[in-house]
Amino acid sequence: MDPSACMVGFDGGIQQLSGEDTVIILPAVLISICVVGIVGNVLILVVLIRSVMVKKCVSGIVVMLVNLSGADLLILAVCSSTRAVTYHSRTWTLGHFACRTAEWFQHGCLATKCLTLAVMSRARYEFDCKPQLKLNRVLIASGSIWVLGLTLPVVEIVFSKLQVKGNFSVCVTELPRHPSDFMPVYSKMYVLVVYAFPIIFSAACHVCAIFRMKPGDGARAARRTESRLALLSVTAANAVLLLPEWTVWLWLHHRPRETCEHLAALVVLGQVCTYLTSASTPAILLNMLSPLRENLTWLMCRRASREGKRERSSKAACALDDGMAMIHTDALGRPLPDLEHFWTSRRNTVVSDNTNPFPWEGMGHCHVEL
Repeated sequence: MDPSACMVGFDGGIQQLSGEDTVIILPAVLISICVVGIVGNVLILVVLIRSVMVKKCVSGIVVMLVNLSGADLLILAVCSSTRAVTYHSRTWTLGHFACRTAEWFQHGCLATKCLTLAVMSRARYEFDCKPQLKLNRVLIASGSIWVLGLTLPVVEIVFSKLQVKGNFSVCVTELPRHPSDFMPVYSKMYVLVVYAFPIIFSAACHVCAIFRMKPGDGARAARRTESRLALLSVTAANAVLLLPEWTVWLWLHHRPRETCEHLAALVVLGQVCTYLTSASTPAILLNMLSPLRENLTWLMCRRASREGKRERSSKAACALDDGMAMIHTDALGRPLPDLEHFWTSRRNTVVSDNTNPFPWEGMGHCHVEL
């Protein structure tokens, strides 16, 4: 380590942890959260993307939800798996480029999440007047959020370093012992911009929208209230579960320079809570937003119906082929072409089924109104 620098913290997970249980327990916890969260976010993305691409249901809320789920999916698939590998190996094994970009990518995705929540809360606030927005405008806003979110923590790349100590490689963040005034000001403003202000703004927009609601048609008003409460719950979950991560980040950058030690338990708690945030968001949305549940149920039922029809058709074809093999000839061995024509026409005949258990298969209308 450079004697003129102070190690702020490990990047991509704490390396060289003491205790044999951490080699198994921490990776198992992170992998469990990762699997559950990835499944939930993939389901959310499938439902929303299908609504946009197939049913042409485009709105700012839907696109922002896609943006939010995409950020959560990247955090779980890339960042969580990186930490699991690091905790298991107790050394950095992912190379110099991954060391430089590990913390930057995670904080960029977290910043994108919080900024998306702020933009989505504003879109939800104005959704009653303008339910349909131009897709190009929404996509430009979504791309701008990603560019801004990945640009704000770019300083993490500058101070991340890969150090080799014998047979061990460690990835750390090192700040000068006597830094300029830039880093103290940047660290405070960064947390305010990417965490405090977006969370406060989002909560204020949702609360104002709830109190501004006027009595109207029952079903539509209830649907809008449900949407506002769901997004408010997502904002509250992000505010609570991301608080340890940003508290640790501030503490590591503002602790006394005389002590470069850090509390491993506090850092691990912040990381676990961060991944719990990404895993809890799809659970909240699926539990509180009935349009998402209806669309997901519709997709699952349609797939099950198709598989059932395919299986029934296969069985019917096999049974029909067996029956035709027996009726091709009579008792005297003479062919029966009329019966063959009869069974062929029966096989190719479509009979309407009034007892279809999935009558909504043919529906092409849009179920999503968020």
